[in-house]
Amino acid sequence: MKNPFNIDDYGSSNEFQWTHEYLIKILTTGKKPILTSLYLKNAFRNIRREDFIPQGHKAKAYQDMDIDIGHGETMDKPTVIAQMLELLKPKIGGTFLDIGTGSGWVTALLAYAAGKEGKVYSIERLQLMVDIARSNLKQYPNITNAVILFGDGSKGLAAYAPYNGIHVSAAFEKIPEILINQLKIGGKLVAPTLENDIRLIERESESAFKETIHKGYFFKRISEGVV
Repeated sequence: MKNPFNIDDYGSSNEFQWTHEYLIKILTTGKKPILTSLYLKNAFRNIRREDFIPQGHKAKAYQDMDIDIGHGETMDKPTVIAQMLELLKPKIGGTFLDIGTGSGWVTALLAYAAGKEGKVYSIERLQLMVDIARSNLKQYPNITNAVILFGDGSKGLAAYAPYNGIHVSAAFEKIPEILINQLKIGGKLVAPTLENDIRLIERESESAFKETIHKGYFFKRISEGVV
């Protein structure tokens, strides 16, 4: 996946193996740091990407690249995940939906950012990935506020709505109204589309929504019945 974040100020990612500490530096320092939210900074510092990556790829855990996590799924670049979550602005005590659990890293980041008072529901289309994500989360016994469910997330998860935030990991052709209607007033949805962008949708009232478009991203397609 391509994204518009420029890492030139820090040197090429091919010059050396990034570490957890270096990734945090990339995300939190510089003239325009990606992460400004204290909750997210703490989450990225405490939830390590390597813990959610297959053994054969752990050497690349902190490189700014997509990682093959098996079964036709990938983990997005850490800078892109950070940008999407920064748009979402999770806060302590919020209720969040993560569509497309994968190996569970974003779910864990959201759960940490939301604190014990918050709740994260994560839905994944592959039972095997559900099992993997649940196993990965067990490495963090203090995270007790995340629930990973097997199912089709293309229509959200109405049973636990409304949400303060919804994160979607793969691209829609058009973001369904059924999803944005699961937001609380003041809630935010962050999702990629096939227009090579990321959309931030904020619910301003029962019937009013504000959309902001962030261009220059490429994600895999998401379609009904395969989320």
